[in-house]
Amino acid sequence: MMRSVELLVSLKIPDVTALTAANVLRRRMGYADSLKELKRADYYRLDLNCDTDAEAIALAEELAVKTNEFVNPNKHVFTVRLPSRGDDGAAASNGVHTAHVLVTDPTDGSAEGIVSALTGRLGYGGKVQGVLRGMLWTLKLACESDEQAQEMAKAVAITEARDRGLLMNPHFQECEVW
Repeated sequence: MMRSVELLVSLKIPDVTALTAANVLRRRMGYADSLKELKRADYYRLDLNCDTDAEAIALAEELAVKTNEFVNPNKHVFTVRLPSRGDDGAAASNGVHTAHVLVTDPTDGSAEGIVSALTGRLGYGGKVQGVLRGMLWTLKLACESDEQAQEMAKAVAITEARDRGLLMNPHFQECEVW
């Protein structure tokens, strides 16, 4: 049975790309009062042939630890979780809501290369069915509701002009906001 899990890979050290993006959003794009935190992680959705969610999570952790396709243990940390769209279980505190922006490039062939390596030379043939690769941005925003946070995250993400949007280029990338 096909199960999907998410593998999030982030840096152990401060992420200067996320820090720079947050700085630009606050100082140049008018989000000084509303953007409380900006983080990013490499995102992989792994479609795995497993009978249970627990088996899928264990296989994803094995792939992250035993292959060099996702994680460099010298500089990365990773999290494996079941796909979540919507409430992360974390309630808003003091009017700060969390929104996520997944940016993908449909023409990027690296996910197919990962699948090829995993199913071929690394011996996970019947277990790995597919991989979706992208960048997951997590924004903590001061606003009144989750819906408003999602709208603000969409405005922050999709580049429409020099002063509107920063995290994705709509000419070759796609995004999903939740």
